[in-house]
Amino acid sequence: MRWSKNYELVKCCKLGFGLLLVPLLASPAISEPIERPAHLHKEQAVDIVYSGRVFGIPMIRAKVSAVLLEESYAMRAEFRTSGLAAFFKQIKVIASAQGIIGDNRLFTKEYWHKELDGRKNRELFMSFEPDNVTLRVIPPLRTMGDPPATMQQRLEALDPVSAVLALSMGNEKEKNFQNCQGSLKVFDGKQRYNLRLEAKGKEKIRTRAYKGLAMRCHVWYIPISGFNADDLNDPGYEKPVIMWLADEPFAGLRLPVKFSYKLDFATAVVEARSINVR
Repeated sequence: MRWSKNYELVKCCKLGFGLLLVPLLASPAISEPIERPAHLHKEQAVDIVYSGRVFGIPMIRAKVSAVLLEESYAMRAEFRTSGLAAFFKQIKVIASAQGIIGDNRLFTKEYWHKELDGRKNRELFMSFEPDNVTLRVIPPLRTMGDPPATMQQRLEALDPVSAVLALSMGNEKEKNFQNCQGSLKVFDGKQRYNLRLEAKGKEKIRTRAYKGLAMRCHVWYIPISGFNADDLNDPGYEKPVIMWLADEPFAGLRLPVKFSYKLDFATAVVEARSINVR
């Protein structure tokens, strides 16, 4: 597989976009049940704006919005290339997910995303039921991978938006996710993959939106099924995306405030520019 600097930047952008949608339902401790603050039993909303740079040059802009209720959630995210990256290739991705929260776990009900890159402009919709995942893609995918994801593999996974949101959940089965440990199962409509997590301790960081201690978390993208042969030859899977998670003390949220990914020719850095919790 031939790689160019532009191709690798685009791949980084798409992987980073998924990881921008990280935990927004945090409980600070996982060893014992936590009584959520009274205001968290009501509607909770958060908006985060991010910008990404390579060599200090603006390349990426993204906005994540979420509305959380006691028993349901809804999220929307928008990503686009900007600055020099947009000069080479304009990409815009819009995604949304909604589902229910039961036993401190997320269950996807619907997932939608639209990819605008000037060529395919593909739209995908998934509906999750207890024994079936309905998929609609326009225009249709050329292939579902070899081997394609089975129905069981689809059912056992979350959509990309809900999966990273689950990192903050403190239930007994998945409590390690909150400490950046373990593995999350994800299905994006074609590819079934895991996000393998590894904690690297806390560090002091500074962005326009946050200054202080944050947990450093390494995330590896592990292909499972639904991939083509050339996808699996991609050397980028060997490198983790690094993200820093910071606790928001008033609302009890855990928010992603910074990301880093090593390209062949540089390091891409994405930082939170503004955080609005209401």
